[in-house]
Amino acid sequence: MNQPVISRQQEKQLMSEIKQGNVYALESLMMRYGERVFQFILRLVNVTELAEEITQDVFVKIWEGRDSLGEIDSIAAWMYTLGRNKAINLLKELNARAAREAHYARERDWLIEAETSDSIELYRWVDEAVAQMPEKCQQIFISKRDEGLSNEEIANRYNLSIHTVKNQLKKSYSILRKSLAEQTLFLVLYSFWTNK
Repeated sequence: MNQPVISRQQEKQLMSEIKQGNVYALESLMMRYGERVFQFILRLVNVTELAEEITQDVFVKIWEGRDSLGEIDSIAAWMYTLGRNKAINLLKELNARAAREAHYARERDWLIEAETSDSIELYRWVDEAVAQMPEKCQQIFISKRDEGLSNEEIANRYNLSIHTVKNQLKKSYSILRKSLAEQTLFLVLYSFWTNK
């Protein structure tokens, strides 16, 4: 419930007590201004939970910055300004997040649509290249790619040194690059001759 707005002198006294670390003075300030600040912020953000969160942040900020309260001319004006700025920043952040999520959703949809016969063919080529790798090289590559094991986990599984695991992975990547380069060259040549 709102208490009456206090005089400038009472406000100064409250600020002085808060500055000295008096929690009850902060509580008194919240009782007098909390609902007003909340309603002001609610008009800006239009979401009760966000308005409550920002209002709470305003009073936390007052407490955390109590050492510099002496520099504030009007605590009421300062709270409204702080609340407004926090609301604007939060709305900007939410809008940016929504834009990012929309962008990622479009990217994801594009990637799903791109799952055509060409990409399936690419996966088949990768699997063929893996099948051509030496057995140990193949085991290590599959452990890394399919199971997501770290080099250390792979070394422990196959009783190898980290150095050996790294060398085998390097070898597998080299085999893969060579195989895919050959397949790409084949595709380019095939595309050239079929479109002539």
